[in-house]
Amino acid sequence: MAAGALSRLLPNIGGPEASCRKLFEGIVRSMALYGAPIWSDRLTARNAALLRQAQRVLAVRTIRGYRTVSFEAASLLAGSPPWDLEARVLASLFQWRKEALARGTRPAPQETEACRSQLRDVAMAEYFIAISTTKNYIMIFQEFTQPYSTKEALS
Repeated sequence: MAAGALSRLLPNIGGPEASCRKLFEGIVRSMALYGAPIWSDRLTARNAALLRQAQRVLAVRTIRGYRTVSFEAASLLAGSPPWDLEARVLASLFQWRKEALARGTRPAPQETEACRSQLRDVAMAEYFIAISTTKNYIMIFQEFTQPYSTKEALS
Protein backbone atom coordinates (compact mmCIF):
# COMPACT_ATOMS: atom_id res chain seq x y z
CA MET A 1 0.00 0.00 0.00
CA ALA A 2 2.68 2.52 1.02
CA ALA A 3 4.96 1.37 -1.80
CA GLY A 4 2.23 2.11 -4.34
CA ALA A 5 1.49 5.53 -2.85
CA LEU A 6 5.16 6.48 -2.70
CA SER A 7 5.83 5.21 -6.21
CA ARG A 8 3.53 7.93 -7.55
CA LEU A 9 5.86 10.44 -5.90
CA LEU A 10 8.87 8.91 -7.67
CA PRO A 11 8.43 9.12 -11.43
CA ASN A 12 11.00 7.41 -13.63
CA ILE A 13 11.77 10.65 -15.46
CA GLY A 14 12.55 13.68 -13.33
CA GLY A 15 11.32 13.78 -9.77
CA PRO A 16 13.44 13.70 -6.62
CA GLU A 17 17.14 12.91 -6.64
CA ALA A 18 18.70 9.64 -5.49
CA SER A 19 19.04 10.57 -1.80
CA CYS A 20 15.33 11.34 -1.56
CA ARG A 21 14.51 8.08 -3.33
CA LYS A 22 16.67 6.14 -0.85
CA LEU A 23 14.88 7.91 2.00
CA PHE A 24 11.50 6.77 0.65
CA GLU A 25 12.85 3.25 0.25
CA GLY A 26 14.05 3.28 3.86
CA ILE A 27 10.68 4.46 5.14
CA VAL A 28 8.78 1.72 3.32
CA ARG A 29 11.37 -0.85 4.38
CA SER A 30 10.89 0.13 8.02
CA MET A 31 7.13 -0.15 7.66
CA ALA A 32 7.39 -3.54 5.93
CA LEU A 33 9.79 -4.99 8.49
CA TYR A 34 7.96 -3.68 11.55
CA GLY A 35 7.60 -6.59 13.98
CA ALA A 36 9.77 -8.88 11.83
CA PRO A 37 11.08 -10.91 14.79
CA ILE A 38 7.49 -11.98 15.46
CA TRP A 39 6.33 -12.91 11.95
CA SER A 40 9.50 -13.82 10.04
CA ASP A 41 9.50 -17.51 11.01
CA ARG A 42 5.88 -17.82 9.86
CA LEU A 43 6.48 -16.17 6.49
CA THR A 44 4.83 -18.27 3.79
CA ALA A 45 5.93 -18.38 0.17
CA ARG A 46 2.85 -16.36 -0.80
CA ASN A 47 3.56 -13.66 1.78
CA ALA A 48 7.25 -13.57 0.82
CA ALA A 49 6.17 -13.05 -2.80
CA LEU A 50 3.93 -10.15 -1.74
CA LEU A 51 6.80 -8.63 0.21
CA ARG A 52 9.14 -8.97 -2.78
CA GLN A 53 6.52 -7.51 -5.12
CA ALA A 54 6.27 -4.36 -3.01
CA GLN A 55 10.06 -4.18 -2.74
CA ARG A 56 10.46 -4.60 -6.50
CA VAL A 57 8.08 -1.73 -7.26
CA LEU A 58 9.98 0.53 -4.90
CA ALA A 59 13.42 -0.63 -6.11
CA VAL A 60 12.45 0.02 -9.73
CA ARG A 61 11.38 3.55 -8.76
CA THR A 62 14.56 4.06 -6.74
CA ILE A 63 16.79 3.20 -9.71
CA ARG A 64 14.50 5.00 -12.17
CA GLY A 65 14.09 1.73 -14.04
CA TYR A 66 11.32 0.35 -16.20
CA ARG A 67 8.71 -2.15 -15.10
CA THR A 68 10.44 -4.89 -17.08
CA VAL A 69 13.46 -4.87 -14.75
CA SER A 70 13.62 -8.06 -12.66
CA PHE A 71 13.37 -8.08 -8.88
CA GLU A 72 16.97 -9.27 -8.49
CA ALA A 73 18.39 -6.61 -10.79
CA ALA A 74 16.31 -3.78 -9.31
CA SER A 75 17.05 -4.69 -5.70
CA LEU A 76 20.76 -5.13 -6.38
CA LEU A 77 21.07 -1.81 -8.18
CA ALA A 78 19.03 -0.08 -5.47
CA GLY A 79 21.31 -1.60 -2.82
CA SER A 80 18.36 -3.17 -1.05
CA PRO A 81 18.70 -6.82 0.00
CA PRO A 82 15.48 -8.87 -0.08
CA TRP A 83 13.27 -7.91 2.82
CA ASP A 84 12.43 -11.50 3.71
CA LEU A 85 16.14 -12.08 4.31
CA GLU A 86 16.37 -8.89 6.34
CA ALA A 87 13.39 -10.04 8.39
CA ARG A 88 15.24 -13.27 9.21
CA VAL A 89 18.32 -11.25 10.21
CA LEU A 90 16.23 -9.08 12.53
CA ALA A 91 14.58 -12.16 14.05
CA SER A 92 17.96 -13.82 14.65
CA LEU A 93 19.34 -10.64 16.18
CA PHE A 94 16.30 -10.35 18.45
CA GLN A 95 16.72 -13.97 19.57
CA TRP A 96 20.45 -13.46 20.21
CA ARG A 97 19.76 -10.40 22.30
CA LYS A 98 16.93 -12.12 24.18
CA GLU A 99 19.24 -15.04 25.07
CA ALA A 100 21.96 -12.64 26.25
CA LEU A 101 19.48 -10.82 28.48
CA ALA A 102 18.24 -14.16 29.86
CA ARG A 103 21.85 -14.97 30.86
CA GLY A 104 21.96 -11.66 32.72
CA THR A 105 24.26 -9.83 30.33
CA ARG A 106 23.35 -6.75 28.38
CA PRO A 107 25.18 -6.67 25.02
CA ALA A 108 27.07 -3.49 24.27
CA PRO A 109 26.07 -1.58 21.13
CA GLN A 110 29.33 -2.65 19.47
CA GLU A 111 28.53 -6.33 20.17
CA THR A 112 25.02 -5.92 18.79
CA GLU A 113 26.34 -4.25 15.65
CA ALA A 114 28.96 -6.95 15.18
CA CYS A 115 26.31 -9.66 15.53
CA ARG A 116 24.00 -7.82 13.09
CA SER A 117 26.83 -7.51 10.58
CA GLN A 118 27.70 -11.21 10.90
CA LEU A 119 24.05 -12.25 10.48
CA ARG A 120 23.71 -10.01 7.42
CA ASP A 121 26.84 -11.54 5.91
CA VAL A 122 25.40 -15.03 6.36
CA ALA A 123 22.05 -14.01 4.85
CA MET A 124 23.74 -12.30 1.91
CA ALA A 125 25.92 -15.37 1.31
CA GLU A 126 22.73 -17.45 1.09
CA TYR A 127 21.25 -14.92 -1.31
CA PHE A 128 24.39 -14.87 -3.46
CA ILE A 129 24.25 -18.65 -3.72
CA ALA A 130 20.60 -18.43 -4.78
CA ILE A 131 21.38 -15.96 -7.57
CA SER A 132 24.82 -17.28 -8.42
CA THR A 133 23.78 -18.00 -12.00
CA THR A 134 24.63 -14.38 -12.76
CA LYS A 135 27.95 -13.50 -11.16
CA ASN A 136 27.70 -9.88 -12.28
CA TYR A 137 24.82 -9.38 -9.81
CA ILE A 138 27.10 -10.31 -6.94
CA MET A 139 29.83 -7.87 -7.96
CA ILE A 140 27.31 -5.07 -8.52
CA PHE A 141 25.63 -5.70 -5.18
CA GLN A 142 28.90 -5.75 -3.26
CA GLU A 143 29.95 -2.50 -4.94
CA PHE A 144 26.68 -0.74 -4.08
CA THR A 145 26.32 -2.05 -0.52
CA GLN A 146 29.91 -1.61 0.68
CA PRO A 147 29.64 2.16 1.29
CA TYR A 148 26.21 1.57 2.90
CA SER A 149 27.61 -1.06 5.30
CA THR A 150 30.56 1.16 6.23
CA LYS A 151 28.24 4.07 6.91
CA GLU A 152 26.04 1.89 9.15
CA ALA A 153 29.02 0.57 11.11
CA LEU A 154 30.20 4.10 11.87
CA SER A 155 26.85 5.32 13.20
